[in-house]
Amino acid sequence: MFFLNIIGSFGLFFDEIENLILFLSPINLLILLVLFYWANGYRKKSFIFTLTLIFLFGFLVELIGVHYKFIFGDYSYGNALGLKIFQTPLIIGVNWINLSLACFGISSFFVRNNFLVALIASILMVLTDFIIEPLSGLLDFWYWSGNQIPLQNYIGWFFVSFLIQLFLIRSKVELKLQLCFALLISQIIFFLIQYINHGLF
Repeated sequence: MFFLNIIGSFGLFFDEIENLILFLSPINLLILLVLFYWANGYRKKSFIFTLTLIFLFGFLVELIGVHYKFIFGDYSYGNALGLKIFQTPLIIGVNWINLSLACFGISSFFVRNNFLVALIASILMVLTDFIIEPLSGLLDFWYWSGNQIPLQNYIGWFFVSFLIQLFLIRSKVELKLQLCFALLISQIIFFLIQYINHGLF
């Protein structure tokens, strides 16, 4: 996970391969999920069902968000996240899975109260989105109307994340802490390197 994200992020420093790296971004997100699933070793059919529901819910929320603007605000997707259905990239559902699992695993390790698990995990997801947002347009991921990131986006992210976390709690999935940290931190490092690349530090 760290190798894929860090090498990919440094690759974006070079104009010659920048387009290739961005083209591979959705594939990278899918590989991260496959690696996580394989290394986690939790093979119950209910886990596959859980992942599928999170994917569908995350994709549907984004589709509604793009077309009706009332969930996250006024935004549209670029081309770097790959194949789109109704102007919404399919891989965005995988991104919701990755972040949700990582934040849930970390939160549930440190606290036992279900409400606190969902609350802390949702806050972690919003903080991660806070890191990503200034780079989204620069990486051709998504674009905000007027180049302004609305507060609505973070509020929407929190409530969508909270609903997913409640579902994960109910599903009683078993996740390895070190994998959850690897999945989350490697992605955060990817974006922090891009802050340097784009002169935002």
